[in-house]
Amino acid sequence: MHLSIIGIHHLLTLLFVVVEIATTTMSITTSSSTRVARIAIAQLRSTRNKHSNLVNIAKTAGWAKREGAKMLFLPECLGFMGDNAEHTLQNADPPIEVQIMKNSNGGNKHVPLPMNSFREALSDTIKSCSQNGDEQQHNNVNNNNDDDYNCEEPIESIIAELRFIAQQSKVWISGVIHTAAAATSTTTAEDEPSTSEPKIYNTHVIIDENGQIKSFYHKIHLFDVSIPGKVNLKESKTTAPGQKLAVCDSPIGKLALTICYDMRFPEMYVELAQRGGAEVILIPSAFTVPTGLAHWHTLLRARAIESQTYVIAAAQVGQHNEKRKSYGHSLAYDPWGELLVDAGGYENEYMDDGEDELSPVKTPSVVTCDIDLDLVASVRERMPIQQHRSSSSFTF
Repeated sequence: MHLSIIGIHHLLTLLFVVVEIATTTMSITTSSSTRVARIAIAQLRSTRNKHSNLVNIAKTAGWAKREGAKMLFLPECLGFMGDNAEHTLQNADPPIEVQIMKNSNGGNKHVPLPMNSFREALSDTIKSCSQNGDEQQHNNVNNNNDDDYNCEEPIESIIAELRFIAQQSKVWISGVIHTAAAATSTTTAEDEPSTSEPKIYNTHVIIDENGQIKSFYHKIHLFDVSIPGKVNLKESKTTAPGQKLAVCDSPIGKLALTICYDMRFPEMYVELAQRGGAEVILIPSAFTVPTGLAHWHTLLRARAIESQTYVIAAAQVGQHNEKRKSYGHSLAYDPWGELLVDAGGYENEYMDDGEDELSPVKTPSVVTCDIDLDLVASVRERMPIQQHRSSSSFTF
């Protein structure tokens, strides 16, 4: 069959229109499915001064708000770094269950938390830091010295103050606080009840922009490590282990809640990704300098690659007291294992602590990056290891 020149012209025109429509549709579909959110990752040098620590957290919340972040990630021991285990035990927050009951606000999540003189200072700090330019992040920063901020207003709950900061900044918050755990009762051989020593939990909480507690997780793997002449920590002396994994929906995707030493147990992260559906893994930490230099970046990158998720690890840095120093390097990895941001910290074991002799980098600080959930889906589609893991079988 022969086509006339006019017929060919009409056919080509029709083909061009079809291709253009298909291209436009594809473009619209791709655009509408893009799920990108900005986050801010804080780096702190917390001490035993709760007021000073919370003021520094308020600064990071203000900077996060200024940068358009949907969520702020804070490290382990964010509100209190004790001089010893007993000190930490004495300064723990009330049990998380009690705080969740108070969290309900009579069923109205939009009721603001009451003001006091210290919260006014927190609110002013958030407002000031959210309005200043980039150059203001490290100017006039208190370096968390114990006498930096003095206030007579008592801190009954660090979590309550985090809820207030979230309300004021309208930013979701992730962070780790020690919370009280009820003493457990046991029975002796003579059937006489005895009570064990009181313990606390190392608790990871997620708080939304309305100040509501959305989820929590008690640290499962406790850090009992002794390196002669370098590290001697026994977390289990005062801390009880958790037993349940936790995932939580958020504006940046489905979060998996873990803490610090957990990162050394990959089977936990397989469960969180495979069965929990995690898209973003959180590992707030206070890593020691020797173990940080050896393993921090390697472990976190491995967790991102094997779970095909983003990994966000907010960190403590610098000298907290005579006994405790943290490695730093708050960071984020993408699902392909690419390092997105790194706030810096110790680069070797003998590195100078900078001008203030307390930290190699300025604190507090934040680094920002974007979370793209389409990248998670793309990586998993191109390298379907979750399906391959499910279908594999082997024996000795």
